[in-house]
Amino acid sequence: MIMENSVGIIGAGSFGTALSINFSKVVDKVYLKCRTRKSAQKLRKAGQNPDYLEGLPFSGNIIITDKFEPLFENCRIIFLAVPSLALKDTLIGIKKYGGVFDLNNYIFVNTAKGVGEQTLEMPHEVFSDVLGKPMLERYAALSGPSFAVEVGQCLPTAVCIASYSSYVLNTLRAFFKNIYNFRIYTLNDVVGVELGGALKNIIAIACGISDGLYLGYNARAALITRGMIEMTRFGEAMGADMRTFTGLSGIGDLILTSTSDLSRNRTVGIKIGQGMDLTSILKGMKMIAEGVATTKSVHLIAKQKNIYMPITDVVFSVLYEDLKPKDALRLLLERDIKDEF
Repeated sequence: MIMENSVGIIGAGSFGTALSINFSKVVDKVYLKCRTRKSAQKLRKAGQNPDYLEGLPFSGNIIITDKFEPLFENCRIIFLAVPSLALKDTLIGIKKYGGVFDLNNYIFVNTAKGVGEQTLEMPHEVFSDVLGKPMLERYAALSGPSFAVEVGQCLPTAVCIASYSSYVLNTLRAFFKNIYNFRIYTLNDVVGVELGGALKNIIAIACGISDGLYLGYNARAALITRGMIEMTRFGEAMGADMRTFTGLSGIGDLILTSTSDLSRNRTVGIKIGQGMDLTSILKGMKMIAEGVATTKSVHLIAKQKNIYMPITDVVFSVLYEDLKPKDALRLLLERDIKDEF
């Protein structure tokens, strides 16, 4: 029997763990699914997640499991808190239970921020491909400025949630109503919300490269501003509402990710600007910097659709074509002068 005051979270990385801790303050039961039995045992024994959010203890009402069944048996709302590269495999795992549980009884909220490196698909397209297009009526995308550690500390956070379904949005409004530190805004522009969360990571890498070269605050502000225009241009070409990029999943997440030392993508850029190679940087990171793979995907889409993306182009060349960071700056500065708008 599904419990109305329980919530499921698939993915025990930093954000899934943070959501679990946050939600546990207001719901009766939180079911947190780990990828493996070993991982679940480790978290249960530690009473926290030592790999990602060490020092933030689990409440007794967080049920840690490596199985899907407890979530389907007890939860109506299930958050997909896995990296975008792992989303397809996670959904394939969910689909296997379609014969036992009616998946139409659940709402799936995706938090992944990226575009498929091989398929060039956005998360909602992956969701549709695996579970079927009708299941998009049970899908929502969550994005916005929300570092995991602060979510886990229950500090004030505002995000946006998009869905094609008014039922889904109304249900999620009711769920978040009593989570006072976690405010949501709703809209129906799924494409815009997903792209905002993905594209800002590319600009954050660019800002990190600039900061790694010690180019100053003026340069960073210019990259954020022109990056915002680039994000909007790409989003409009992909069918998104331009207004979405002025909101939390656009400029809100862009500012946070491009300026904070907590940003994984900015950190990658800083280390590149300081002379480190990408392979060594990624090997030394516990968490995934989604912008690295997203840069390749967005660059290819932009070329296919003839979308002008100068910042993305130079970030791609730095990451994948051995362009030197200083030469990337020169390429940006040497472009023809044009009107701002």
